[in-house]
Parts: sequence; structure tokens; C-alpha cells
Amino acid sequence: MTATALVSILALPAQARASSLSLSDALARVNERAPEVVLSDYATREVGARRASAGILLPVNPRLQVDIRPPLDGSSIRDLGYGATLDALFDLGGAPSARIREVERDVELAQAQRNIELVHARLRAYAAYVSAQLAELRAVEARAGIEIARRVLDAAQQRIAAGAGSDFERASAQLELSRIEAAEQAALRDREEQVMELRDVLDMAAEQPLELTTRIEEPPGLVVLSQYLTQAQTKHPDLVASQARLASLSATRVRLERETFPKLGLYAGVDAAPKSPVYGIVGISGEIPVAQRNQGPRAVVARATESEQTRREILRRRIAREITVAWSSHERRRAELDVLTRSALPAAERSFELAEAGWKAGRFDWFRVALAARDLVEVRAQRVEALAALWSQRLTLARARGGDVP
Repeated sequence: MTATALVSILALPAQARASSLSLSDALARVNERAPEVVLSDYATREVGARRASAGILLPVNPRLQVDIRPPLDGSSIRDLGYGATLDALFDLGGAPSARIREVERDVELAQAQRNIELVHARLRAYAAYVSAQLAELRAVEARAGIEIARRVLDAAQQRIAAGAGSDFERASAQLELSRIEAAEQAALRDREEQVMELRDVLDMAAEQPLELTTRIEEPPGLVVLSQYLTQAQTKHPDLVASQARLASLSATRVRLERETFPKLGLYAGVDAAPKSPVYGIVGISGEIPVAQRNQGPRAVVARATESEQTRREILRRRIAREITVAWSSHERRRAELDVLTRSALPAAERSFELAEAGWKAGRFDWFRVALAARDLVEVRAQRVEALAALWSQRLTLARARGGDVP
């Protein structure tokens, strides 16, 4: 046996070992490993790199001008004159400090965008985790339904053996069994897809087995509606990003206003004309603001600010509506789930037991057993769907809280 083969055999148990993962562990891992969050961190660094040149006082490189002045009256080359001037402009109107503040506001905006990506990633992990567990519940309920369907099929076969049944009853029972078996396979397929989605958002290897440990059958209660509405005003990622965008636009407006201040310059030079004494030159220069600069960009920033303020107010009202309906729907779904769990499911189970016992005692026909079995399977499935709808509303409320799971 080669060394490579031996290493492969020894590695098999480690590769097959499933990693236990709770919902809180998954969300914590998102903060560090989610690909979109990692890329957003790099994008924020790119924006921050603009600090390197934002505070420079020289808007352009100094300019050096040199000229030679040959005599034109027939003098010799020794009478050659020359001149040189060094000119430098300075941005003294506060634009450099305004550019630094603009970069800082843009970094904050990039961080707000990064927070949106983080919230999206957390919600993706949240949804994938819950959906995988719901798919597992559907598979469990399907297996319970398979056992019920097999009991009905056995009852049909017993009736045929006793000469009281027909092939129609057996075919109907077999159809119901096959339908539930197909539902089990669909649930298992859905779980595999959701687990792979969870691996993707957590940036895990495709072959890494996962054991999800957080139970979702009984979600904890919610806090009062007003608390969610209050939290949304400060933590909703879209509102945080909107505030950062307004701050960035304000910094841009200040920077554009500061850049309208005329640039001032210093120059120094030397002049040596033919047959004239050599003398130096020192002076100042300045732009003449004969036309308004940055008029177009400032108008665009002003309109963009108005648009963002309007968008922010619309967004506030929309978020309030989404939270209100999600909270109300969650409580209705919880009541629905409670009715199905505490009343409908026990009644369906009792109905099937009585129908089966009555059939065995000869008081009921087989069709009543089949109907009671189907009702029981449907109530079980309905309960899981109500639970899924409840978690869907919790997902909306989690986004309103900035990605914090309620």
C-alpha cells in the first residue's frame, strides 16, 4: 500500500465527521466568512485609500519655465540672456480638509453598504438554516404519513384476502402511499439544497457534512410591536445606508463650495537680459473668478440630496408598514399553529384510531379509514406549513432589526 493511499484511508473518518452547527454559530460565522462580507471589506478599504491624496495643498505640480534670450543686434554669444520662473499654486480655501471629510463620509457610506451585505448574508444563513430544518420536519412528517398509509394498505389487502375488498381499494391505498413517499423524497431534496445554500453563505467546502442542532418547532415569542418599530429607525440597514448617503452628499457639497475659492500661488524667478543687470523675481499670483465653477456638480448634489431625503421618508413609512404586517401575521400564524398542534392534530390522530378500530370491529367500511388517514396526513403537513410561514415573518422582523434574529 502506498503512502498516499494510507493517508487517504486515515483521512476518511475525518472527512465523514459531521460538524455540529447551531443557528447562533452559523450567524457568528457569517460575520467573518461570508464571501460578500469579505469583498465588502475590501471595497471599504479601496474607498479609504483615497485619503492618501485628499489633503494635498498643491492642486497641480509646480511649473518651471526657462527661456533663453539671444541678442539680435549682432552681439557675441557671450551676451546671451536667460530667464527662469518657478510657479506653484496652493489650495488655501479649505478644499483639502473638505476632501478629507468627504473621504471619511464615503468610507462610512461604504461601511453602511457593507452592513447591508452583512445583513443579507445573515438573513440568507438564517433562511437556509430554518428552511433545511423545515425540510427535515417535512421528511419526518412524510415518514409518519408513510407508516399510516402502509397501515391503510394493509387494511385494504386484508379486506381483499377476506373477500370483502376490491382492487380499487388497494390501488387507492397504494397511490396514497406513493404520493407520500414522493413527498418525502422532495423534502429530502429540498433539505440538501438548503444545506448547500448554508455552506455557500458560510464559505464551507461542498462536501462538508453538517449537523444542524437548533430546533425550530417552538420559536420564542416576540417583543411588543412598538419596540420593533423603534429599533428599525436606528438599525434597519437601508435607513442606516440612507443616512450615510446624505452625510456623503453633504460632504461633497461642502467640498465643491470650498473648491470655488480662487487658488493662490507663489512664484520666483531670475531674469538676465542681454547687456542688462541680472535681477530676481518674487511675487504672488491668483486665479480671477470670472466665472462660477462647479455649478453643474453642485446642482446635481443638491438635487440628489432632495431625492435621498424624499426616498428616506418613503422608506421609513414602508418599513413601518412591513414591520406591522409581519408582526401581526406572525401572531396570527402562531395562533394558527397553536390550534393545529393542540386541537386539530390530536383530533385527527384520534379520528384515525377510531376509524381503524371501528373497521377492525366491522362497524366502519374501509373508505372511512382511508379518509381519516388522509385527514391526519394533511393536518400534519398543514402544521409544518404554518410553522414555515411563521418563520418567514420572523425573517422580515430580523431584517428590520438589522439582522438580529428575534
